[in-house]
Amino acid sequence: MRHGYGKNGEVVGLDVKAMRTQPFDKSYLHFKHSKDIFLALVEVCHRLDRHEWQAYREAQDYEGLEMCIVRNLMGLGRR
Repeated sequence: MRHGYGKNGEVVGLDVKAMRTQPFDKSYLHFKHSKDIFLALVEVCHRLDRHEWQAYREAQDYEGLEMCIVRNLMGLGRR
């Protein structure tokens, strides 16, 4: 996101396969849900505090970085 991925037509490939027989009207939902999850993760990327993230990396505090990311994924933000 920070480096303009997609501006030249690049795409993200999703692992999509039919796992079970379903009614036709529900057969597209895996595609929709995969796209919705991807777009939600893009929003998380935009919300991350880059200064906080970088401080964890510089301190080699990977446990703190992990919690920072997990908290953001869960919508809990900073502690």
